[in-house]
Amino acid sequence: MKTMKRFSLLVGVALLGALMAVPAAAQFSGGIKGHVVGLDGKPMQKGEITLLRTDMKATYTVKTDKKGNFGHYALPVGTYDIGLKVNGKDTVVERGVKTVMGQPQVVNINLPALAAAENGTAPPPGMSKEEAAAYEKKVKEEAAANKKLGTLNTLLAQNKQFVDAKQYDQAIKVMEQAVALDQTHDILFANLAEDYSQAKQYDKAADAYQKAIALKPANAGYMINLGTVLSKAGKVDEANTEFAKAAAVDPTQAKMAMYNSGVVLLNQGNMDAAAAAFDKLLAIDPSNADAWYYKGICLLGKATTDPKTNKLIPPAGTVEALQKSLQLAPTGPNAANAKAALQTLKGGQ
Repeated sequence: MKTMKRFSLLVGVALLGALMAVPAAAQFSGGIKGHVVGLDGKPMQKGEITLLRTDMKATYTVKTDKKGNFGHYALPVGTYDIGLKVNGKDTVVERGVKTVMGQPQVVNINLPALAAAENGTAPPPGMSKEEAAAYEKKVKEEAAANKKLGTLNTLLAQNKQFVDAKQYDQAIKVMEQAVALDQTHDILFANLAEDYSQAKQYDKAADAYQKAIALKPANAGYMINLGTVLSKAGKVDEANTEFAKAAAVDPTQAKMAMYNSGVVLLNQGNMDAAAAAFDKLLAIDPSNADAWYYKGICLLGKATTDPKTNKLIPPAGTVEALQKSLQLAPTGPNAANAKAALQTLKGGQ
């Protein structure tokens, strides 16, 4: 009986030893070591390292020695985030470190390099030589682009100041600098075109608007502006072509395109075509006081004179168009002229 008890005790101890030894071999078989460089560029002494296991909840801590080295060589195989106390604040400096059996993973921590990477001035740690080169190239390109953008914004601000002061020659010089620096932004060419137009350099304005349209083909506003400067340059057919394009590209701009087309034709003395353009506009916008006024002016331009009484004989609809413009905008910019025209017709009847 005693022998049996002793044997049982020995078996029990042996089994207990086995149960303790096997998990130890299975769990504590890896490690993490490394070196820490502080923000001052020197090895960090007594730095507090936290090894936080992420695939299951567990935390381990170590400190750096006098040379900035640290190591934990009895870690379960798993995945870890590595934290470091920096200026009193716990900061994760490396994520997803996987331990392996029998060999510690090396994780060196360089705080100046990490800070530079965070600020976008250096490649993040862990990149290959090729990846780091590509990263640095991208950072330099972005820095150059931002510098150029800053210069362009400065030129745009200067341009506005000259335009506000009606110093169009100076405004043109500024925008010419801008488009010499960058030919990819339509707004630069559009601003230059407007400056040329204000300076009555209509051919140059048209060329600049065409470049803006090439960069932004769906901008009906640019087409309308191009048509306007072409009309001022005496190129009526080309102007009306641009107005038609604008209306087709963006139907919401059709009213403006038709209005401008009518004004261009009116200024050229083509009363029939101008009146037809304003009729098209009024068909979709019957409350447009300006269109009614200019239609009346177009018709008035076709008035004849009675050879016997020397009275004006306006085409049908002239008086009605002028009266409609006054009804819709009794104090509008064309009201005085509309009243004067009606008074002339009244006196001539």
